[in-house]
Amino acid sequence: MADVITRRDLNLFSEGTRIGAALFTPAGDAPAGGFPAVLLCHGWGGLGAQLERYAEVFASDGYAAMVFDYRGWGLSDGRIIPDGDTPPLLEAGVQTLQVRVLRETVDPIDRAEDVVTCLNFLGTEPGIDPNRIGLWGTSYGGGHVVHVAGHDERVKAVVAQIGGFGFPPSYRDTARARAGDKVRGNFQPVVPQAGLDGVPGLRGTPDIARMAAHSQLGGAARVHVPTLIIDAEFEELNNRLEHGWAAYMMIRQNAPAAYHTFPCKHYDVYSIYFDASMRLARDWFIKYL
Repeated sequence: MADVITRRDLNLFSEGTRIGAALFTPAGDAPAGGFPAVLLCHGWGGLGAQLERYAEVFASDGYAAMVFDYRGWGLSDGRIIPDGDTPPLLEAGVQTLQVRVLRETVDPIDRAEDVVTCLNFLGTEPGIDPNRIGLWGTSYGGGHVVHVAGHDERVKAVVAQIGGFGFPPSYRDTARARAGDKVRGNFQPVVPQAGLDGVPGLRGTPDIARMAAHSQLGGAARVHVPTLIIDAEFEELNNRLEHGWAAYMMIRQNAPAAYHTFPCKHYDVYSIYFDASMRLARDWFIKYL
């Protein structure tokens, strides 16, 4: 496939944090208006490298396709905070400070900013059509792309597969208590690390205080662009009727929308139904992007 597509590794900056990314484009010169583009967003503990096979398919079909790592994951820098009883930062400029680097935190608010960072790149990159940018997201990233599409008019079409779109109401009180602990510095570091509030079988530490303050379904209610929702019929990580189906029912009131399920569990979409899910996504972008 190397003879039909090209790859360029990138370092971007998301609110000052370096983000590792890769851009795949069809070989040869861009058309007069630029290539249409698809930004691919992974889920809870996923990495951009795991989505390169998807990006290569899109690039071979004539799209610019971009993958990236959320801040604190993969090739992206971690978030930096002062460590312990360091002196207050009351002067601007370069200083020497003992810091703590945070890695593998699952924070949907930071992640949404990272998605927008990548949109900022694609929307200003020579050879890419800024009026034909789509989002493709999987797992928790499915919720991210719908949320961003509901808040950023540059997004023209969306595919969200096996997405997570909400925070369990039963954990609201716990999340609010955790927010109080964070603001008082009752645990160190003040941003959750080392598996605090972790989910069995999922990599990374969820910041449940931030999750409870972020509504991906609220973003779905604002989406006005064509959106395809793909779900696993026997989804085991959440109740798909309260997530993907609920998002679809909101979006369909304001935009062309479709809902498709495969007869499988969550992770089977990446293996058994890889080809079938890619066909659905490609057809959707061909029609609407």
